[in-house]
Order: sequence, then structure tokens, then C-alpha cells
Amino acid sequence: MNTGNLNVRTGPGMGYGSIATLPFGFGVQMVARNSEGNWILIQLTNGVNGWVNVNYLFTQYNTNSLPVSDVPVAPTVTPTARVTGALNANLRNGPSTDNAVIGTVPLNETVVLLGRNYNSTWAQVRRSNGAVGWVEASALTGTVPVRSLSLADGSVFVPYAPSYPGENTTGTNYRTHVVVAGDSLSRLAERYSTTMYAIAAVNNIYNYDLIYIGQTLLIPG
Repeated sequence: MNTGNLNVRTGPGMGYGSIATLPFGFGVQMVARNSEGNWILIQLTNGVNGWVNVNYLFTQYNTNSLPVSDVPVAPTVTPTARVTGALNANLRNGPSTDNAVIGTVPLNETVVLLGRNYNSTWAQVRRSNGAVGWVEASALTGTVPVRSLSLADGSVFVPYAPSYPGENTTGTNYRTHVVVAGDSLSRLAERYSTTMYAIAAVNNIYNYDLIYIGQTLLIPG
């Protein structure tokens, strides 16, 4: 890869939602191409397939030799969802129950899906009155899966965290820690006598600056 962060999309075009964001230098396996040859189907390390623009890949392989695997053009219909999980769904100013409630979305109201958080448990939505906020994904039934939406919480997701020399956690016993305000990976590492890299590795965290209040972390050691 030859770009800072590369979106992996559900189809060969900018109109498709992002299912992952890969960092510069991340190795990928090429599987196929679209008929125009400008999008490449790749397989991530967790077995999930997705599409990336060929202009952001660095490879000596002739991508035109890949088999063709076209899919329909992305629909122009805006993804929406209905509230189906509760009488009223709380609309919050962030993707956590610790974020403030800024309104409610009544049962069966249709909202526009704008994005998702790092693990697709929350969706950013827009109501018909223009109010924008976050709703738990479990309370929604959408026209597209929440996981197919683009990331909207500023996080960076990769299928597995990078490995680090000396950070072998095989056979390690784990404790759990629920993130509270003021926590950081470095502070947790100091508190539990481990390293921030070990915590990141076992929790599939790539961006060390992004942990969330209410998130449950495994702590090796």
C-alpha cells in the first residue's frame, strides 16, 4: 500500500461503504479485479474480502492478470434504518452509553444511516428534523448492514493488530478492565505491569489513542 490509510470497501467504487481501514505498508492478498481494472478485490487476514482502488497499491504483479469479478454498481439510494429494538431509542452525542442523550427516536421512525463506530455496535444517524447523533445498532433494522457503513468515529480498524517483537502473549492469563474516563493504554500498562503493545495486540487495537469509555479490554499478565 502506498497511501496513509486505505479504505477497504464492499464493492468496486467510492459509493460502497468502508468495512476496514488499513495503514500504510499493510500487506494484502489480491484475489480478483473488476472489468475496468481500477479496483482490486483483496482478502484480509481474517478471511474477509473487500475492494480497494488499484492506484493505492504497490505491487510488481500485473493486476490485469487477475480474474475478473464484477459486482453491480453501488445503489444511489441513501441507506436508512427503522427503530425496531425499543419503544424509543436514545440518540446520543457519541457511540457509548456514557455519552449524553440528546434526544429520542420513536419506534418505527426511519433515520438516515451516516456511519458506524469501530466495532459496528453503534450507528451515526440523521433524523428527519436534521438532528444527528448515535443510536445502538441493535435497536435498528437497516437497508444495509451497519458494518458496511464508513467509519464515523475517527477510529482506524484493521483485522488484527500488528505483531511486535517480544510481545508473545500465547498461553497468557488475562484479566479484564472496563475503560473509564482518563484511561489510556500507557496508563493501563503501567497499572497492570505490562506494555501498551501487549494490550493492543490482544485487543486488536491499531490506533493507540482510541479506546472508549465502557470498552472492555483484555489485560495480559
